[in-house]
Amino acid sequence: MVPLFNLHFEHSGSLVAVAVGICLTASWSVAMLAIDLDRTAAEPGEPLGWRHAALALAAGLGVWATHFIAILAYRPDLLLRYDVPITILSALVGIALVGVPLVAVTRLRRRVARIAAATVAGAGIWCMHAVGLTGMTDCVHVFSWPTNITGLVLGTVLMATWQLHRGWARSRTAACMLFALAICTTHFVALSGDIVIGSIGDVRGSLLSPGLVAACMAFGVSVTCLASLLTFERFRTTREEEGHTLRAVLESMSDGLVFIDGNARLQHFNHRFLEMYAIPDGAIAPGMTITACIDIVARHRGWRPERRAEIRAAMQQWIRTDATFDREWAMDDGCVYRMQCRPMQSKGVVLTFNDVSAERQALRNLTHLAYHDPLTGLGNRRSLREQKEARIRIGTPFSLLMIDLDDFKRINDAFGHAVGDQLLVHVAAELTRLLPQDSFIARMGGDELAILASETGDAAAALADSIVAQLSGAVVINGCRLLPSCSIGISHFSGACSADDLMKRADMALYEAKRLGRRRAQAYLPGLAERLAERQGIVDDLHEAVQTGGFALAFQPVVDLLTGGTTGYEALIRWNHPVRGWIPPGVFIPIAEQCGLVEDIGRWVMMEACRHLAGWSPHLNVAINISAAQLKSEGLLHSLTQAILIHGVAPERVEIEITETALIDDAGRTAVMLDRIRKLGIKVSLDDFGTGQSSLAHLRDFRFDRIKIDRSFVAEAANDPRCMAVLRATVAIGKELGVLTHAEGVETREQLDVLHDIGCDVAQGYLLGRPVVPFTDATADFAELPGDTIIGAPGDTDPRSSGVTVARLAA
Repeated sequence: MVPLFNLHFEHSGSLVAVAVGICLTASWSVAMLAIDLDRTAAEPGEPLGWRHAALALAAGLGVWATHFIAILAYRPDLLLRYDVPITILSALVGIALVGVPLVAVTRLRRRVARIAAATVAGAGIWCMHAVGLTGMTDCVHVFSWPTNITGLVLGTVLMATWQLHRGWARSRTAACMLFALAICTTHFVALSGDIVIGSIGDVRGSLLSPGLVAACMAFGVSVTCLASLLTFERFRTTREEEGHTLRAVLESMSDGLVFIDGNARLQHFNHRFLEMYAIPDGAIAPGMTITACIDIVARHRGWRPERRAEIRAAMQQWIRTDATFDREWAMDDGCVYRMQCRPMQSKGVVLTFNDVSAERQALRNLTHLAYHDPLTGLGNRRSLREQKEARIRIGTPFSLLMIDLDDFKRINDAFGHAVGDQLLVHVAAELTRLLPQDSFIARMGGDELAILASETGDAAAALADSIVAQLSGAVVINGCRLLPSCSIGISHFSGACSADDLMKRADMALYEAKRLGRRRAQAYLPGLAERLAERQGIVDDLHEAVQTGGFALAFQPVVDLLTGGTTGYEALIRWNHPVRGWIPPGVFIPIAEQCGLVEDIGRWVMMEACRHLAGWSPHLNVAINISAAQLKSEGLLHSLTQAILIHGVAPERVEIEITETALIDDAGRTAVMLDRIRKLGIKVSLDDFGTGQSSLAHLRDFRFDRIKIDRSFVAEAANDPRCMAVLRATVAIGKELGVLTHAEGVETREQLDVLHDIGCDVAQGYLLGRPVVPFTDATADFAELPGDTIIGAPGDTDPRSSGVTVARLAA
């Protein structure tokens, strides 16, 4: 027997290189797997996989292969024999005591635990070395405990050092080098003191001994396995990265996505799909049949069996189709999903689900706004027109009722638009409650509403009267008590007019209702169109007359009943239309007020009256009628001042006449305006006293220079004691207040005697003189108007002279 191993290290350099190569190969494989597992173990509870098994095998078998190749390196000329069971056991020891602890290192989070597991792996390297040496046969092996303990300690220290520093623990290079050093140090230091005695009969082999060949083959296999492992790991990493990227893309989609393969099995889906169908996580999984998936969705969505069967049949059809299509589904909870089907050339189908509920709701809102009034919720002009046209196409008779709220602007001005809006909402609610179910209500804009009703003739008129009565009741809105009212125009469809004609007739009837006093319903009658056309013609011609000065002033004398002398004239506007002839003021003045021309006409009257007044005797004055619209305008004061200054007349020679109706609207503002006018020296008279909305409070609250008694009392005073009483009382009040009393409409001698007897101050009327228009040439002074008489009768003189007289007034 001769010793095989001793401290002189007689070994083969080539085999040592092979052993180191195998060690480095195994160490790099271990480092690569360990670091990757350590980095991907961020999620706790991750199950063990093939990579954990590969780590354990690479570590254990790498130590085992290095050990046996290194032993061959010491005596490559000898053929060593090993006990098979013990050799296999040594490999298992390497896997169990080196590989398994390294797997634990990748699973543990605490540093102390990781160091302990690495230390166990370092000790496992020596254990595998010791068991492997006992497997040698036909030789005597003597352990050197000092060198073995030294190798054990050095190996464990190197493995523990790997986990001492976090940077080394995450570095593949550090892991590879420390693991390789631990294997080589443990093996070579422990083996350096051992003694192995072989049989004397052993024969040396050649340079290419079977051991060397086996070692080289093992090294080649190890390198090939490492290369394959690296290639596979790279491919796997790339696939995993692509998979993670694809998963991230799928999960970032706002749409739900499902991929179903050609075998009708679920392969991919994202979390948005689960959210849309209220499916909890884990309820469905890849590989599940689409039938099972639909059953799960149906259970969580509460679908009825027939709906489940419908979806299942549709899904089977989509999988087999080659066509791309979109479809929308209305869910039971009101959501609307848009599904897009995209086939993948016999590989399956991709379904995407987009929640378009908000879009559809927005579309419904836009459609509603397009056909409804946003304030009242009623239909609008567009929907009214479509409803009219639909009923006309059917041909069944129906009625169109046009409603306009009376004085709605006054309510807005007095209480604010918020109250006005609430009044419109109230009116809409009342109409909805009052009208039959088959009626259609629309708001045309502002305070105009329209109704399409099946009632016609007398039934439609009765319905309109009930609406007038219902909307005329008092209502309290935001603490404000309102007294609304409405006017209604009615037109009937009986198969002979268009939608536009129907609307025009209703508008004409509404205008007629307002003209007749408001708060009433008026059906369209033949001839209304002609009258309205005539009115519109007058409006157009009024605009032309304002621009071209097509008006004229007539003057009617005012006579002092005590002296019989003329004190002045009332200026009365006349319009000689180039086609229609003379148009009475009672016809065109109300139209001028409605179309906004009365201020322009009034400004012309003031200027023209003052121009004539400038040429008259100084004791004469002129009276100018002022409408309610003019009295509300700030321009009135400016127009009066301008007319007086331009023509150089004294302000006290100018007098304005206002009616009691003009005093009612905004009495405070009217009082301020009248006070400013009187401060200029212009006189103010109250016209038509005793009629309309007369009140003695007006005489108390407003200062007047003259009270004009309405002609109706003068005409009946001689025969009606009541009228006589009003005349006497009015004259008495005037004397008490120091106000001049003025009687209008004196046409008979008897009327004149009565006024003289009761002490009335002045009078005017046809008996005393008709209105006349002055000539513009130098040969005559006044021109007679149709129905008027010339003031220049016997006993009268030109108003421009200083001594105008009339015939004896009293017997």
